[in-house]
Amino acid sequence: MSDLPFPRNATFLTVKEVADLWRISRKTVRRWIKSGDLPATRMGRDWRIARSDLKRLATERGNIGLANAL
Repeated sequence: MSDLPFPRNATFLTVKEVADLWRISRKTVRRWIKSGDLPATRMGRDWRIARSDLKRLATERGNIGLANAL
């Protein structure tokens, strides 16, 4: 997991970066945002996801490896 799809010091991630990291579609990430499972901030037309929120979601879903990588 050393090849993260974003800079190591990034505080906020894009929908694409989250999708690449979880190896899921962007549509799934947007569904998580819409349902409230993944908090996000709208910036213009794009969404930004706080790294801490992504880590919390990974921990809640039992993906400890991913949570540790974040």
